[in-house]
Amino acid sequence: MHKGAEKQGPRSEDVASRLERHPIIKARITKLLDLVENTGGDLRRADDAERRAIDELRSMGQELLHDWGQRLADDEAGDLAKNAAVVRQVKKTSLA
Repeated sequence: MHKGAEKQGPRSEDVASRLERHPIIKARITKLLDLVENTGGDLRRADDAERRAIDELRSMGQELLHDWGQRLADDEAGDLAKNAAVVRQVKKTSLA
């Protein structure tokens, strides 16, 4: 067991259920585990494994930021929808 593995945070016990809410991230984690376990059997050199790990982590980072941004935008849109003072559409009237 790794050092600090016994010190799990309050949210660590439900990682599997949290990953179920994020299927794209779950797929990336699965790919990383496949890489570590060399399930394809095609990684013979450390350079190849490193390159693939970097590519996977870079892609995961992009997907994480996209998901984060989308979540933030959805939350903001929900907050605006709840605020009755916000006028979304107003028909223009003629001044003449």
